[in-house]
Amino acid sequence: MGNIIAGLDETGRGSVIGPLVVCCASCNRDDSRLLRKYASKDSKQLTAKQREEMLVELRKFCSFKVAELSAADLNQMMKKGSLNDIEARAMADLIKKTGDCDAMIDMPDRYSWTFRKRMEKFGVKRFEAEHKADEKHPIVAAASIYAKVLRDKRVADIRASTMDFGSGYPSDEKTRSALRDRHASALLKPYIRERWKTLETVKQRKLFDHEHNPLQEGKD
Repeated sequence: MGNIIAGLDETGRGSVIGPLVVCCASCNRDDSRLLRKYASKDSKQLTAKQREEMLVELRKFCSFKVAELSAADLNQMMKKGSLNDIEARAMADLIKKTGDCDAMIDMPDRYSWTFRKRMEKFGVKRFEAEHKADEKHPIVAAASIYAKVLRDKRVADIRASTMDFGSGYPSDEKTRSALRDRHASALLKPYIRERWKTLETVKQRKLFDHEHNPLQEGKD
């Protein structure tokens, strides 16, 4: 085992507005006790205020590297590759920048062998990956916290310069309403992921208001 441990996670994958943020958190293995104290829960189990408070403490002994992909970036990149490939490339690049480390990844692919092939294609062979790793490994939870704080800030900045569209996720009624409104969607166009399959679904009128909502989806 190496002296440096690293964890990787993303946020914004299921969003239709705003960036996808991929983060690599790393620290010395000797700081595992502190890590458990300040990153015992993944970001989705914390309030925004708790995430910011935890991040202040985590920054004292963790390093963070991030890949921030805007909607415009993703619209271009998805013409040539899948979202899973884009995410794997970003994770591979962050691991390379971190250097010699024992890396654990919150796996975006359904199958581990598929994800391993992607990572190896982008030049990284030494890592481990699990589903829900942010709930099992504090170093991945630390990456999750950083990614969520950064994305929340970016989304707040977009709202401040455009309008209140909610969270940017398709499960949010404010987001759906904004995307269905011609003037609002024109204002938000630079920040909308046009190549998302969910986008056309979101724009359609719902057939069932309360009985069935097909738009509740996916991980953060």
